[in-house]
Amino acid sequence: MLATGFIFKQLITNDMIQFDNTVQRYGKIILNEMKEANIKCWLAGGALRDYFMGVPVKTDYDMFFPNEIEYEKARTYFKAKDCEIKWESDNGCKMKYKDCTYDLVKKFFADPQTTIDAFDFTVSMFAVDNEKIYHGETTFIDLAKRQLMINKITYPASSLSRAFRYYKKGFTMCLGEMKKLFEAIQNAPKEEPKQPQENQSEPKKEEEISSGEFGAFFVGID
Repeated sequence: MLATGFIFKQLITNDMIQFDNTVQRYGKIILNEMKEANIKCWLAGGALRDYFMGVPVKTDYDMFFPNEIEYEKARTYFKAKDCEIKWESDNGCKMKYKDCTYDLVKKFFADPQTTIDAFDFTVSMFAVDNEKIYHGETTFIDLAKRQLMINKITYPASSLSRAFRYYKKGFTMCLGEMKKLFEAIQNAPKEEPKQPQENQSEPKKEEEISSGEFGAFFVGID
């Protein structure tokens, strides 16, 4: 779905970025350079979410590709620019280039919309290419309300971990959505395959969650 400045201004009313300039912004950051190098890619996930929240973008830029050929072209391009390689794994690699850090995700999707359709929570369903912004049907509404709504649960344990990270950012999840998540965990295989999903290409340390935090996650939600 192509978002408009009207939708953005109606849903997010504090002093934030003009939506109409988003494509140009990310074009200048990296996408125009990728296009000139004949590399087909797009950005998606948490960095765009933070941008639309109007908070400093502290997370890495997740770069997605339609196939391994484009991924390898980008990987080779960055290495030729003598950028700093943070790490490489079977899931992708992390590169620091021109004061920005990029996660090159080695899980391929046909296009930006297909990419965000695979994300677990609606609030992170953002993508941008050289032409337009993509987002989920309720993404802006859920982001404005700081409510965590499930889009698709493929790896339940990973989604639960992310849910608690969202809680620490001020998001809440209603009991109905939490029930869906716990049911998915209960029905999931004992070992989940490692797959990148919204800045998940890098191995993460397990977070310790106190009983108080666990209880607080349910406080004040519908």
